[in-house]
Amino acid sequence: MKLQGKAASITGGTSGIGLATAKLFIREGARVAVTGRDASRFDPVRAELGDEALIVAADVRSPTDMETVSRWIRATFGGLDILFSNAGIA
Repeated sequence: MKLQGKAASITGGTSGIGLATAKLFIREGARVAVTGRDASRFDPVRAELGDEALIVAADVRSPTDMETVSRWIRATFGGLDILFSNAGIA
């Protein structure tokens, strides 16, 4: 398990590449926080990632939202080792 004991945050982690990365990180032992804007995705994502994953509603364009994410990660994981800035629109 290459990521054992590591804490990761993945923006845009409730679908596509972000969700696939979250699954891989969890398989490799990381604790994972994912962010997303579409709350309707949260329950299916929680079912896929498990109860240990932290799922936070946030818009990466909002400094206030990202500060909230930071506080949740700090409180839940104690810090952050990996940041995958995946959110975006093509």
